[in-house]
Formats: sequence, structure tokens, C-alpha cells
Amino acid sequence: MDKISVILCTFKEKENIKITLEKLLSYNIYEIIIVDDYSGDGTEDEIKKINNDKIKFYQRKNKRGFASALIDGLKVSKGNYILKFDIDMHERIGIFFKTIESNLNKDFIIFSRYVEGGGDSRDNYRKIPSLLINKICQLFLSSKIKDYTSGIIYFNKNILNEFYPKNTLYGNFIIEFVYMLILKKKSYIEVPFVQSRSTQENSKSAPNFLKFLYHGILYVVTILNCIILKFKY
Repeated sequence: MDKISVILCTFKEKENIKITLEKLLSYNIYEIIIVDDYSGDGTEDEIKKINNDKIKFYQRKNKRGFASALIDGLKVSKGNYILKFDIDMHERIGIFFKTIESNLNKDFIIFSRYVEGGGDSRDNYRKIPSLLINKICQLFLSSKIKDYTSGIIYFNKNILNEFYPKNTLYGNFIIEFVYMLILKKKSYIEVPFVQSRSTQENSKSAPNFLKFLYHGILYVVTILNCIILKFKY
């Protein structure tokens, strides 16, 4: 398997970080890059308990945001493949690596809730907006991709020479990032993934209605930007 850099973007993940790191270290990975937005809950202490040279910890005290954390992680990564997943999905790590081993010829793997065999076990208040956003993307961008907002992606780092994630502050950057696969004619595959309810219980993306609405507006803006890109290619 090629050199894999796993990038974990953390904020208040004390309950998940130890088990995630232990599981990752049982696989032949090149490095684990942790970009932490100054959690202050003991996440850093849990990381320091695991003494392994593959773990590289970066804490940001004056900067926050999921997109910028991933970008900062990409900048320091040295592997030739990148795996990104939400840290509370640690129970699926074995599935991630088994899937990667079966698709080594692809530039990009999207772990998808909306292809056959995939699913979303969260409550309707999380599941329905996600489904709606993806249906809008399929309607106005391309129906070739089913899950434009997947929390788990794996890709050849070489694609960053042609297009790069945008610093949109929130997870809406993933829409444009995966849409560029079509515009740039990259090889990709969507593999089925069932999102568990436990990820909803740990979510920090929609703690109240106003923030939920704000994030929804960000997604719409990103889709509009992608529509403009569609006419440029």
C-alpha cells in the first residue's frame, strides 16, 4: 500500500481520540496528522499518552474551522495518499482500509451514503437536510456523484497540483472539492457507507437552529459557485 497520511481535524475529542489513534496505528500507515483547534478538554493529554513517532500534533490557538484545519494538515503531510474521516467514525476504520486496498487504482474514493448499500442512520433533522443538499447538487451539478458531502474521503495527493480544497470555514468545501473530480476528469469511485447515529450525538456542526441555518446557507453558496465553475469547463 502507498504511503498514507491520515489527517484528523479535532475539537473537543477527548472521548474519541485514544481509541482512534490506537486503531489507526494497527495499520501500516505513514503518519497521523492531528490538527486541533485548541480543544481545552484534555484531547491533547490523551494524544501525548500515546508515544509514537507517526503521530504529529499541531494545535491552533488563534484559528478555527474544519476546512482550514484540513488545509493546514495537507500542507505538512508527506504521504502520497490522504485519508480524511470524522474522528467519531473510529469503529469503521477497518472498513476504510479494506476498501482502500480494493481500489488502489483510483485517484479518489468517496465513502457514500447514497449509493446502493449505503445509508444514513441519524435522526431526520440531520438526515433530511443532508439528503436535500445532495439532491440539489445532483440536479444542478452532476448526477454522477451521489454523496457530495461525505465525511470520509481518500485521495491521491497529486490531484492537489490541479485543484485544492477551498477554505470555506465549514464542511461545504467538500462539495466543490469532489465536483472538481468530474470537471478535471479524474478517476473516482463511490463506495457504500452507512453513517451511524453515534456521529449525530457527537456532532458539533449544528448545536442550535441558527447555526444550522447559517451552515445551510454556506452550502447553497458553494453550490452556486460550482454552477459558475460548470460553465468554465
